[in-house]
Amino acid sequence: MKYDLVFEGGGAKGMVFVGAYEEFVQRGHSFGRLLGTSAGAITAVLLAAGYSTEELQESLNERENGKSVFAGFMGPPPPFTQADIRASAIREVLRKINIKFVPDVMENRADDAIAESLAESERFRHLFAFVELGGWYAADRFVSWLETKLDSGPWKGDKRKFSSMTLTQFFAETHVHFSVVASDTTDGRLLVLNHLTSPDCPVVRAVRMSMSIPLVWNEVIWEKGWGTYLGRDMTGHAIVDGGLLSNFPIELFVSDAAQVTRLMGPKGADPVLGLLIDESLAVPPSRAARGLLVDVNVKPGELRTVQRLCRLANTVTTAHDKMVIEEFEHLVVRLPAQGYGTTEFDMSDARRTALVEAGRSAMAAYFDATSPERGLARGLQTDGKKRAGRAADRIAVRLLR
Repeated sequence: MKYDLVFEGGGAKGMVFVGAYEEFVQRGHSFGRLLGTSAGAITAVLLAAGYSTEELQESLNERENGKSVFAGFMGPPPPFTQADIRASAIREVLRKINIKFVPDVMENRADDAIAESLAESERFRHLFAFVELGGWYAADRFVSWLETKLDSGPWKGDKRKFSSMTLTQFFAETHVHFSVVASDTTDGRLLVLNHLTSPDCPVVRAVRMSMSIPLVWNEVIWEKGWGTYLGRDMTGHAIVDGGLLSNFPIELFVSDAAQVTRLMGPKGADPVLGLLIDESLAVPPSRAARGLLVDVNVKPGELRTVQRLCRLANTVTTAHDKMVIEEFEHLVVRLPAQGYGTTEFDMSDARRTALVEAGRSAMAAYFDATSPERGLARGLQTDGKKRAGRAADRIAVRLLR
């Protein structure tokens, strides 16, 4: 059976999708349209690029210098140029602090030296980037990893060559309706990036924008060469993680309101299935772990400031996501992720295996309890379908406003 799949955001917890998708395929199902936020956007783009379950599993096991390749996603910011330092907010603050008994020439030199030492020091460069670019870490390693993934492996008798494609070119080659959600903090609005809304946007940059967790990774500034969004010039707009506004946008596949079809195209005929990362559900110990107790340590990236702001953002989005889940519970597979961190990219092999197995088991339990025919009968009978459609219209239009 073919489903339109929606993948929730969740950072490193998104590894649970691999196990869930393996079970999904094992049951003989396939996908139609794909929609994802943040980590869900990464999963969606790999599926759109034709990645098999074996290739997804191989990606999880990739290592670099003895560590998981994903640990490199929390990379140090690149060096700042002298022009960057002189134009920085930190330099401007120093400029406005005037020590009266020190000559201006000497004070300016001292201010330059302080700003340069902060920007050039490995210890303080994170702080400099946090202030100047909006993120403690750089996502350059993620971008290079995704580019490599989109140019690796077989494709129609040749090799994948997707990394330099725009969303329009990607759709033309794959014929997969692929969309990701991002947040425009300049205009304070939700963005749904696909070949209809932003045809000239590079596919890699679309995913990078969707996964840019505020204050963890630096925000993405929309470049002129990326074209327009729904005909609007976006040059210079600051874009961050789609989860800031909608971490689980399943209503975009269910609604056929005019505001939604403008972004998503006509409503599809395939049933919708949402893969939700549920932090209230415990992850059973992995068989590979042999019952070993694993401590969950707070990672360096889990700064208190970031945690506070993430809690605020979660509070804002939770009300929306809860409303969505309540309306479309029959379309949602809940994937366990209790005790796993959003930025835990360097999780141990045992913990990663346990998470993947939990995703596989949760998907199996969903289909065992609700066969496709029974699930559709329960949730999408004529009256139920109308009610779900009206609810989706209401929720989606409110979100887009």
